[in-house]
Amino acid sequence: MGRMLKNKPSSTSLGHGFTIVEMLIIAPIVILTIGAFVTVIVNMTGDVLATRSSNVLAYSIQDALNRIEDDVKLSTTFLEANNVSLAGSHQGFDDNVANFANVDNGTNGNMLILNTLATTGNPLSPTSGLIYLTGQPNACGATQNQNTPMTMNVIYFVKNNTLWRRTIMPSNYAAGLTVSCNIPWQQPSCAPGVTDSFCKTQDVRLVDNLKPSDFVVQYFNTADATAANSAAVDPTSASNRHVALQSTQTASATINTSKTVAGRQISQAGTMRATRLDINSSTIADIVVATTPATPTVTASFSVPNTANFTWPAVPGATSYTVNYNIAGGTYVNGSTGSVATSFSMTAANNQSVCATVYAVNSAGTSAASGPTCMTIPLWNGLVYQNNWSDYGNGYATGAYTMTSSGVVVIKGLTKRAGTPSSGEAIAILPVGYRPSEALMFGTSTGASGGDTTARIDINTNGAITYATGSGNWLSLEKIMFIPSATSYAWSALTPFNGWVNFNSGFASAGYTRDSAGHVFIKGLVANGTTTDGTPIVTVPSGYSTDSYLHIASTSNNTFDDVGVDTSGNIVAKGNALNSYKSLQISYLPPGYATWYPLTLQSGWLPRAGFAVPSYAKTADGIVTVRGLIDSGNATAGLTITNLPPGYRPKETHIFEEACVNAYCRMDVYPDGRIVAGGGVSTSWSSLDSISFMAEQ
Repeated sequence: MGRMLKNKPSSTSLGHGFTIVEMLIIAPIVILTIGAFVTVIVNMTGDVLATRSSNVLAYSIQDALNRIEDDVKLSTTFLEANNVSLAGSHQGFDDNVANFANVDNGTNGNMLILNTLATTGNPLSPTSGLIYLTGQPNACGATQNQNTPMTMNVIYFVKNNTLWRRTIMPSNYAAGLTVSCNIPWQQPSCAPGVTDSFCKTQDVRLVDNLKPSDFVVQYFNTADATAANSAAVDPTSASNRHVALQSTQTASATINTSKTVAGRQISQAGTMRATRLDINSSTIADIVVATTPATPTVTASFSVPNTANFTWPAVPGATSYTVNYNIAGGTYVNGSTGSVATSFSMTAANNQSVCATVYAVNSAGTSAASGPTCMTIPLWNGLVYQNNWSDYGNGYATGAYTMTSSGVVVIKGLTKRAGTPSSGEAIAILPVGYRPSEALMFGTSTGASGGDTTARIDINTNGAITYATGSGNWLSLEKIMFIPSATSYAWSALTPFNGWVNFNSGFASAGYTRDSAGHVFIKGLVANGTTTDGTPIVTVPSGYSTDSYLHIASTSNNTFDDVGVDTSGNIVAKGNALNSYKSLQISYLPPGYATWYPLTLQSGWLPRAGFAVPSYAKTADGIVTVRGLIDSGNATAGLTITNLPPGYRPKETHIFEEACVNAYCRMDVYPDGRIVAGGGVSTSWSSLDSISFMAEQ
């Protein structure tokens, strides 16, 4: 037991700790150690933050300089101020309409103002193309790359200690084809927080912590120049800067910035130097701002049929054109508004004048009116001959067609053919608008080997003037007048009687109408009726008859025929025994539609009592009509029967088929007014009722 007690541990060896004295010695050491460690950590963190901030700042500057370099290389001109109007937008330096200036005015700092080209896509993409302005000078299409390109402004400026990039677009940049051939990829930008429907995106924020003086821009005349152009940054004269900048090719931009990070002052700087896109394109910048366009220079020309064409060179800056016109001296009416075309066409009746005034239009306003520029539609259009047919010449009428102011187609001419004609072949082709709605059949004169005689000509719906019978020696196209299908005149049907019926087979059915000048037109091919002289075939209503009995040449069964028109409105047969078919294609003047003047007969000719007195008239559409039945004169071919006065004469000699004792005869009308007897004229009686033509002198 005593041994056990001896081996029991002492109370002083149960645990070992620090005494107060020891703690007082150790604590300061620990605190100093921790403080040193914290200091090291803080210093290390500050270095990291400063280094990181310095790197970010360097990256921001380099990114900004890269952007500036790209924009300079794509620019066409360095500007002393923005040349895109800011009116009505919030794109100005003050976020309203204050213009930018490239020099420091004491508060705003230096600015880099670029004129650059709008593009269809990202300008750095190889598939992107330029945007061309409409009508400067060409319309959009294959030749649009000859037009002026659309330009815009890109501006670098310092505001609120930040370097910004702003895109300024023309107010009509998105107007489409009225302004440009495409809508630009670029969009107008405004400061963050600015509300304006015109602004489609925000300015690009490039570098912070800049004073206005930290952004320095210089300009050089050439890419390798070492001395900057001081006039380009002359603060005393905007005009001096403008002139100087037009000759500079290269710009440099320097960015300096500094800030405090973790108690450390960090600074970064960088410089960019680049040459603009095209040293010859400085004038492009001056075209962006729209001004009222110049007055178009208009010329007039004619094209068949009956078309007045007005053309003008594209007016620089014009986006569209307005055309007003009048016909025959009437009131001007609008023909075109908002068109980009540099031409305008208008049809009118032959011998009518057409005048046009043209205005050039753009966003800045409308030019003064051109002209007016006027032209008169020629009275005649030449026939387009077919199958070896041609003009006979020798003073006789040339083959031509016209449309009167009342909408009537009139054909003239003496033709001949090389070789023997075939029945059904086309002599000439009338254009669309001068064609009948049904086939029409006319009788006329031709030069057969035994002397002149009757012939037949058809006018088909395809415009073909078709030879049916006659001779190729010569063939007259006179006496052919008809209402074309393209007309507002309404036809009324006539009911044939006394055994007569409509022939049909593509030919016109019997009908009647009256044109605005007063001429009554009868049409139709009938068959199978009674041919006894005086037998009515059809009857027109009151107001469509005549005041004197008429004998008008026609055709029947490929031979001569004539019809009578009496004062009761009956269209009557004249005793011709042939009735397989009979043409009613005639025209005449009813009472009250013209003033008739008496003719003085010569060569012993006398008026035949009871019939139309020999006389002449001219209607408002210029058609001269002759009528009358004569007898007892000298029927020798070549002798003058009577004379027409000036104003009632043709320009060339016309040959007409007439009715003489219900048989074929010929009468010629000369430019000097003489009506001369031809073959078949009879002293028993001869009619003048088939003579009608356009007055030309």
